[in-house]
Amino acid sequence: MCAICNFKLDFGVGHPSALTIAVAARSAIDAGLIEPIDTTGGALSAARMRISAIEALNLLQARIEEAHGEEALLALPDFYVLLIENDTWGFFHATTEGFDPDIVPEMPDVTATEDERRSNILITSEAALRGWLEGRFDLERAFGDSLAMIDAPQAHAEALKQMLARAELTAAVNA
Repeated sequence: MCAICNFKLDFGVGHPSALTIAVAARSAIDAGLIEPIDTTGGALSAARMRISAIEALNLLQARIEEAHGEEALLALPDFYVLLIENDTWGFFHATTEGFDPDIVPEMPDVTATEDERRSNILITSEAALRGWLEGRFDLERAFGDSLAMIDAPQAHAEALKQMLARAELTAAVNA
């Protein structure tokens, strides 16, 4: 996975689609589809939120690694995950041992229009990610309701959607 687990990343970069995801997440919370993330104030609130986001990224990493063998993981493009609640970024670079926990990536390019410069980014909220990981809704609904978006060149976007679909199927079979 990414260096965010060790607080080595802090891009301070948002994404143009974050507002769309936020509105969709709020609607899903209001509809009872997903649970809101605890944003209780206090001196340690930001640290608790960051730790919660990192935990969600670790759960995603475990789900993906569980569903993919070495060859399938190595075939994946590098990608970022942005959890919009507090702009927590994760970076996923596959190795023969799973995702690399020590890699320190470049800042993601969220504005490039040229495919070769574009970063592969999954944008979602922590609340939606946790809801999907818990099986509250499927990927079709996540993408259809704008609870998640993939910003990437088409071939990479398709590979990432297939990766998530495989992880979803594996979780359903193992449940």
